[in-house]
Amino acid sequence: MKLTATVVLLTLGLLINAEQVSYRNYKVYKIEFASRDEQAGLKQWEEKDGVDFWDGAGHRIMIHPDLQQDFESFLVSNHISHEVIIDDVETTIEAERNYNNEYRKAKLASGRSTVDFDHFWNTQEIYDYIDELAVEYPNLVSVEVIGHTEENREIKSITITSTSGQVNGTKPVIFIDGGIHAREWAGVMSVVYLIHELVEHSYEYEDMFENDWVIVPVANPDGYEYSHLTDRLWRKNRFRSSIQCTGVDLNRNFAYQWRLGSNRCSITYGGRIPSSEKETQALVALMERYRSSLVLYLAVHTYGNMILYPFAYATPFVPVDNAAEHATIGERARDAVLSVGGPNYIVGNSAYVLYSAYGTSTDYAVGHAGFQYGYTLELTGGGSTGFDLPASELLNVAHATFQIFRSMSSDI
Repeated sequence: MKLTATVVLLTLGLLINAEQVSYRNYKVYKIEFASRDEQAGLKQWEEKDGVDFWDGAGHRIMIHPDLQQDFESFLVSNHISHEVIIDDVETTIEAERNYNNEYRKAKLASGRSTVDFDHFWNTQEIYDYIDELAVEYPNLVSVEVIGHTEENREIKSITITSTSGQVNGTKPVIFIDGGIHAREWAGVMSVVYLIHELVEHSYEYEDMFENDWVIVPVANPDGYEYSHLTDRLWRKNRFRSSIQCTGVDLNRNFAYQWRLGSNRCSITYGGRIPSSEKETQALVALMERYRSSLVLYLAVHTYGNMILYPFAYATPFVPVDNAAEHATIGERARDAVLSVGGPNYIVGNSAYVLYSAYGTSTDYAVGHAGFQYGYTLELTGGGSTGFDLPASELLNVAHATFQIFRSMSSDI
């Protein structure tokens, strides 16, 4: 399978010429909580401008230089254990950016255009790839545009099935999306790796074709491109939510246990009404089309080595009715990852293991859309650095994540 040199050249030009948001002297703190009360007390920082809870639960937090003295004083006065794990976030971003740029230069110079997992692809590279798959494997693959974003980018889905590339209602449907949070590049690429394996190595995975696969590899194309070209740590979409602020957190925008937030500039702002965003609407409409066959929903995120099941909206947590089945399937997937030398994933209820959140896609999938099972996968984040997983580790993460997909597909 090939990707065109024109796309590589265009991508390289955009990345080199784009003006980048700088995170110079931003620090990331690793927090160790002695109790849930300490964790709850830290939540007062979550809505402050210049504060970014990287893992949601507050174990890793990025702080603007102007806030670092006050933040450290707060931690010390409340006896909260902490350490600085990234002294300058911009340095890690620059290293990633330089690697991707140099990789694309070398690839262009060598004339190589085959698929690889040695760099993080942008949206156009992903779309070109799945379009080519649809042409080369018409009996296995179909691709369609399921919507458009605020900036009029296409939102594409790919269906992979042994029934001539079309869902006909005879098999269970596994529905997967990646990149609903723009900065989570390793999640997007793990979904692309799944597509690559299912299609180009389909003969190795006959067991997985007992299900139909409906996949949206880039659920937030505007945000994903913005994270590549302008702001590496951008999370939301690009809807203009107010005069001062841009973006809605799509994973707070679904119409199940949705809650209105007061701060439109917050990175977790859930929109003015539930399902207000074009990206959310596209995903919901696609789910509705296959409602009678839906069995398993997987939202692929980074990071944290967690396999989380509903519900996320309440603390104390509200368990899904078939929580025991969710736990068993999740634990088998965890063991599958361990069997290939991957990390030890935590399996559990989302609100209990991670944090409470309203209007999430996984809660919507199980609570409203008709899925029997639903999980949020928080993949490996590359040690202390978090979202900027080194490209050298990408293939290992994608391969380990594939074991989750394969294990779960055999268990439903």
